Amino acid sequence: MPLAKIYVNEGQYDEARLTKISEAVQAALRSTLSVPPDDFFQLIFEMPRNRYLHTASFVGMQYTDDLVTLEILFVSGRSRETRLALLKDLDTRIAAAAGISPDDVFINLVEAPGENISFGQGEAQRANAVE
Repeated sequence: MPLAKIYVNEGQYDEARLTKISEAVQAALRSTLSVPPDDFFQLIFEMPRNRYLHTASFVGMQYTDDLVTLEILFVSGRSRETRLALLKDLDTRIAAAAGISPDDVFINLVEAPGENISFGQGEAQRANAVE
Protein backbone atom coordinates (compact mmCIF):
# COMPACT_ATOMS: atom_id res chain seq x y z
CA MET A 1 0.00 0.00 0.00
CA PRO A 2 2.85 2.43 -0.30
CA LEU A 3 1.80 5.99 -1.01
CA ALA A 4 4.60 7.86 -2.76
CA LYS A 5 4.74 11.65 -2.72
CA ILE A 6 7.23 13.06 -5.22
CA TYR A 7 8.27 16.72 -5.02
CA VAL A 8 10.29 18.62 -7.65
CA ASN A 9 10.96 22.20 -8.65
CA GLU A 10 8.32 23.58 -10.98
CA GLY A 11 9.63 23.66 -14.54
CA GLN A 12 12.69 21.53 -13.75
CA TYR A 13 11.25 18.29 -15.13
CA ASP A 14 9.22 17.75 -18.27
CA GLU A 15 6.44 15.17 -18.42
CA ALA A 16 8.73 12.45 -19.81
CA ARG A 17 11.24 12.79 -16.95
CA LEU A 18 8.45 12.87 -14.35
CA THR A 19 7.05 9.67 -15.85
CA LYS A 20 10.49 8.05 -15.64
CA ILE A 21 10.80 9.05 -11.98
CA SER A 22 7.32 7.69 -11.25
CA GLU A 23 8.16 4.41 -12.97
CA ALA A 24 11.48 4.15 -11.12
CA VAL A 25 9.73 4.60 -7.76
CA GLN A 26 7.16 1.93 -8.57
CA ALA A 27 9.83 -0.47 -9.87
CA ALA A 28 11.79 -0.14 -6.62
CA LEU A 29 8.66 -0.72 -4.53
CA ARG A 30 7.77 -3.81 -6.54
CA SER A 31 11.32 -5.15 -6.48
CA THR A 32 12.29 -4.44 -2.87
CA LEU A 33 8.93 -4.58 -1.08
CA SER A 34 7.23 -7.03 -3.46
CA VAL A 35 4.14 -4.84 -3.81
CA PRO A 36 1.64 -6.22 -6.34
CA PRO A 37 1.26 -4.47 -9.73
CA ASP A 38 -2.13 -2.94 -8.87
CA ASP A 39 -0.80 -1.41 -5.63
CA PHE A 40 -0.04 1.97 -7.19
CA PHE A 41 -0.59 5.26 -5.36
CA GLN A 42 1.50 8.32 -6.20
CA LEU A 43 1.17 12.08 -5.87
CA ILE A 44 3.52 14.27 -7.90
CA PHE A 45 3.98 17.88 -6.79
CA GLU A 46 5.70 20.54 -8.89
CA MET A 47 6.56 23.16 -6.31
CA PRO A 48 7.10 26.86 -7.04
CA ARG A 49 10.79 27.63 -6.48
CA ASN A 50 9.95 29.98 -3.62
CA ARG A 51 8.11 27.13 -1.85
CA TYR A 52 10.60 24.28 -2.45
CA LEU A 53 13.39 25.40 -0.19
CA HIS A 54 16.49 23.46 0.75
CA THR A 55 20.10 23.90 1.71
CA ALA A 56 22.84 23.64 -0.92
CA SER A 57 24.59 20.88 1.02
CA PHE A 58 24.06 18.66 4.04
CA VAL A 59 25.90 15.65 5.51
CA GLY A 60 28.22 15.56 2.52
CA MET A 61 25.48 15.79 -0.13
CA GLN A 62 25.49 18.57 -2.73
CA TYR A 63 21.99 19.59 -3.82
CA THR A 64 20.99 21.31 -7.06
CA ASP A 65 17.73 22.48 -8.62
CA ASP A 66 17.27 18.84 -9.75
CA LEU A 67 16.52 17.77 -6.16
CA VAL A 68 13.77 15.16 -5.95
CA THR A 69 12.18 14.80 -2.53
CA LEU A 70 10.38 11.52 -2.07
CA GLU A 71 8.18 10.58 0.86
CA ILE A 72 6.81 7.06 1.05
CA LEU A 73 4.15 6.04 3.54
CA PHE A 74 3.64 2.31 4.10
CA VAL A 75 2.36 -0.15 6.68
CA SER A 76 4.93 -0.71 9.44
CA GLY A 77 6.62 -3.99 10.12
CA ARG A 78 9.38 -4.34 7.54
CA SER A 79 12.88 -5.09 8.73
CA ARG A 80 15.64 -2.51 9.00
CA GLU A 81 17.54 -4.34 6.25
CA THR A 82 14.53 -4.15 3.92
CA ARG A 83 14.11 -0.41 4.56
CA LEU A 84 17.82 0.24 3.94
CA ALA A 85 17.67 -1.80 0.73
CA LEU A 86 14.64 0.22 -0.37
CA LEU A 87 16.48 3.50 0.17
CA LYS A 88 19.39 2.31 -1.98
CA ASP A 89 17.13 0.88 -4.70
CA LEU A 90 15.04 4.05 -4.89
CA ASP A 91 18.08 6.32 -5.08
CA THR A 92 19.78 4.24 -7.77
CA ARG A 93 16.68 3.94 -9.95
CA ILE A 94 15.54 7.57 -9.61
CA ALA A 95 18.99 9.04 -10.29
CA ALA A 96 19.39 6.85 -13.39
CA ALA A 97 15.85 7.49 -14.67
CA ALA A 98 16.05 11.27 -14.22
CA GLY A 99 19.70 11.62 -15.22
CA ILE A 100 20.60 13.33 -11.95
CA SER A 101 23.19 12.97 -9.21
CA PRO A 102 22.41 10.40 -6.51
CA ASP A 103 22.90 13.31 -4.09
CA ASP A 104 19.77 14.92 -5.52
CA VAL A 105 17.44 12.17 -4.27
CA PHE A 106 16.16 12.95 -0.77
CA ILE A 107 14.02 10.11 0.63
CA ASN A 108 11.84 9.96 3.72
CA LEU A 109 10.24 6.63 4.65
CA VAL A 110 7.22 6.89 6.94
CA GLU A 111 5.70 3.82 8.58
CA ALA A 112 2.21 3.66 10.05
CA PRO A 113 0.23 0.86 11.67
CA GLY A 114 -2.28 -0.78 9.33
CA GLU A 115 -5.19 0.40 11.46
CA ASN A 116 -4.27 4.01 10.56
CA ILE A 117 -4.87 3.54 6.82
CA SER A 118 -8.11 3.17 4.84
CA PHE A 119 -8.33 2.42 1.13
CA GLY A 120 -11.98 3.47 1.17
CA GLN A 121 -15.33 2.96 2.90
CA GLY A 122 -13.76 3.94 6.22
CA GLU A 123 -12.37 0.43 6.65
CA ALA A 124 -8.84 -0.32 7.83
CA GLN A 125 -8.24 -3.08 5.28
CA ARG A 126 -4.67 -3.66 6.48
CA ALA A 127 -5.36 -3.48 10.23
CA ASN A 128 -4.16 -7.03 10.79
CA ALA A 129 -1.52 -7.09 8.05
CA VAL A 130 1.94 -8.33 8.81
CA GLU A 131 4.40 -7.14 6.18
